[in-house]
Formats: sequence, C-alpha cells, structure tokens
Amino acid sequence: MKNILTSVLLFTTLIACKAQSPIIDIENKPYFTETQENAYYKDVNNFFNDFEGTWLATNGNKTLKIVLLKETQLYTGKIYTDYVSGEYEYKKDGTTVISTLSNTDRYKRGVNGNSLLKSNHKPICNDCSPTKRRLSVTFSDRTRDMHNTLTLQLITVNGRLALKGLLWSNGGLSYHIDNPPAHIEMTVPTGWWTFIKQ
Repeated sequence: MKNILTSVLLFTTLIACKAQSPIIDIENKPYFTETQENAYYKDVNNFFNDFEGTWLATNGNKTLKIVLLKETQLYTGKIYTDYVSGEYEYKKDGTTVISTLSNTDRYKRGVNGNSLLKSNHKPICNDCSPTKRRLSVTFSDRTRDMHNTLTLQLITVNGRLALKGLLWSNGGLSYHIDNPPAHIEMTVPTGWWTFIKQ
C-alpha cells in the first residue's frame, strides 16, 4: 500500500510540474517568430506600470485623451501575457469627434498591445537610450474599421511625467479600384502627440 501511495504522489507531482507554464520576461518575447505555447510572458520589471493612468495631449485646437491600464496574465489562446489596454477620446474645437471611453468590451479595446521596442526598431528613435524601451500599441478606429500604431516613449515635460507618442500607419491601404474603401484615414490624425499625465 505504501508503494502505491508513493507511486500516486510521484505521478501527480510529475503531471503538475509538466502542466506549469514557464514564466518568461516579456522583454525576451520574440518578434516575428513563434512564441512558446502556454508560456507566460510577464512584465517582470513592471515596465508597463509607468504607462497606467489618464494622459492628455493638445495640438492646437485638437485634444487627444488616452486612459491606459495594465492587465496581467491574459490568455490569447496560445500564450499568457501582460498587456497595456485602454480607450481614447479625440476632440476638435472642444467638440468630441470620437470617443471609446465608454467601451467595456475587453476584446475590442481602442488601445491595446505589449510590444517593447528598442531604439533601432521602427519607428527609429534617435533620442532614446539603447537600454530604454518604448511601448507600441494598436490604436483602433472601429467606426472606420481601421487600425494604426501608437508608439509611446516615457519622457518628462516641465518636471511632469509625459509620453511622447507617434500615431502612424504601419501598412499600406490596399483595395480594388472598383471597390474603394469608405475612408482612407482614421478619425484621429496621425502624427506626434505629447501626452501629459493627468
């Protein structure tokens, strides 16, 4: 009986060890290659924490507010990962043009992603430290069914925490001449935005 109990405990321990997901620093997550299935790509150094909060950028008569939060151990169907997600509001002349702030669907976020970029990654950052990472997220305009990339760099402006952001199109729009798209640009204009933490 003692041997049976020992064998059952040993077998259970082996199964439990095999089922555990390895934890991998998200900074070591591969780009453009396969990730390790069921691994947890964790924000070990809490890099994403600095991006949490409400941020406001003003360009002339235009304002763009983003509200970001860190989500942990989300399952993508293949891996577990930490993530930055959120929503945004764009105003022109004080009038709201588009807002996703009331969105509660976690699978249709206005802003989401977890790509960490080095200074030589597109878009190249000439004023970035080689050891400091930028955050790249998808910026979605669901009213026009379009998605761009928002690259965010932590900076300081007049002693306040800020984000230097570049909203840019990361791919060409293709369509057949007989079936052109309704829109060729997102509602929020691409370009540089300096977000101040609120």
